[in-house]
Amino acid sequence: MSTYRKGELDTTDWLFYCKKNPIQAQRILGPFEVETREGTLICKDGYLAIDSRDFPYPIDKEEFETIYEKV
Repeated sequence: MSTYRKGELDTTDWLFYCKKNPIQAQRILGPFEVETREGTLICKDGYLAIDSRDFPYPIDKEEFETIYEKV
């Protein structure tokens, strides 16, 4: 089995991909809990989003603001 670690990946030949569908999300201040497809997840501070199959999921504030921009 291969193991991959941050800082040790050679991404020279990798392609770039963008998400296909826009998502809906709402900023939630402070900690919150979400019942997702994978079980209950806790987010310290971030966004509550709805995935392409209408399931809610949390996204950390910094992660969300790095990946998404308002449409």
